[in-house]
This record gives sequence, C-alpha cells and structure tokens, in this order.
Amino acid sequence: MPLQPLPAPIRERLLIEIYQQANDMDWEFLSNTEKTHQYRRWIEDPKVGGVLLAYGPEKDARVWIKDVPMKEYARAQEGIGNYVRYAVNRFQGPEEIVRAACGSGWVMKPDSVGEKPNHCYAVTEDATRYICWGRAGNFRDLVWAALNEAIDSTERPAIVITTRNGETVSTADRTRQEQLALRCGADLRYLHREMIPNPDYLAVTDGGHSQLQPTLTD
Repeated sequence: MPLQPLPAPIRERLLIEIYQQANDMDWEFLSNTEKTHQYRRWIEDPKVGGVLLAYGPEKDARVWIKDVPMKEYARAQEGIGNYVRYAVNRFQGPEEIVRAACGSGWVMKPDSVGEKPNHCYAVTEDATRYICWGRAGNFRDLVWAALNEAIDSTERPAIVITTRNGETVSTADRTRQEQLALRCGADLRYLHREMIPNPDYLAVTDGGHSQLQPTLTD
C-alpha cells in the first residue's frame, strides 16, 4: 500500500525536522554510504519515521524522505524552489553568481533561474549572457549546457564552479577545466561561497528564542 497523503501540518513538521537535521550534519558533505545510513536512521527516528510509518510501509516512507525533502535540499540551499523556507542556511542566491561571472554592471534577468544544471541569464544595457553554476563534480553537465548556449548566442556563456569550506579544486583539474571551457567558447570562473542564515526560513527570532511558523499548505 503506498504512503497515504500526509496532512499539511504533519508534512510541514517533517520537512522542518528533516531539513534541520540535514543542516546539522552538513548533508552535502556526506558520502553516499553515509547518506544511505542516514535514511535508515531517519526511519528509526520517532520524529521522522515514527510519524511517517503511520501513513504507509517503511519502503514508501523511505522513498518519501528521499524523493520529497532530500531531492529538493540542494536547490533549497541555492534559494531555488518551493522548499527554500525550510533550509536553515543557504547561499546568497543567483545574484552572487552573476557578480562572480560578469562583474559590476550586470544583474540577473528576472525569472530566468532554471535548473539541471542551475542557471540564469545576466543582463546589462545591451547584452544578455547565460550563466550556469555548480560544484566541480558537475563540470561535464555545465560544459554541455554552456556549449549549447554558445552555439545560439552572440555573447559568451559563463560557467561558475562553486566551492565551500573544505572543498578545493586541484591545480591539474583547474587547468583541464579552463582548457575545456576555452574550447567551448565559455568563460570560466571559480567562486568560494559561504552559507548565510536563510532570510526566508520559517523560524523567526523572538526575544532570542527561535519560533517556527509553519505556513505551507498542500
């Protein structure tokens, strides 16, 4: 029997709990094995699995955790999508990427953010540029996206490889990436980013105490 539809307040409480835990364990830096173990721990957690198992079998509860909150987690940290409000911390957003790729005088084109890979368009008075970004492990997808844009655009697309504390790109990899980007007619930039407290987070500060204010309805 598949997982029954979750009442909106239950669903929201689960999203808040899972995203809080994912933030505390720095989910993006876990190995695939560690993530697999964490899915098991979530099923055993009374605050997560203990709630979900009332709505369906374990295998479907596990699929829900993987395909609903965690599928959107990276996008939420980018400030993209409907789950941004659950991310405790996130990056500054596409505007930061535009500044790194194009410098001053360029701004993000409104409503131009997309995914697979993350991308947007930057505009100035008389030009529009395509920008895509992601971690070094996604470089192949970034190159392919930029190459397709380079064929159709008079402006050079830009690729931004992002890193966080604890991440580095070796000199050899950078050299190879720069050669590939040049061959594809794209500019390549590197941006080291810091997480910031999510200004759109559900929690608000009240006298030094954080209070959660669920707002999502299905």
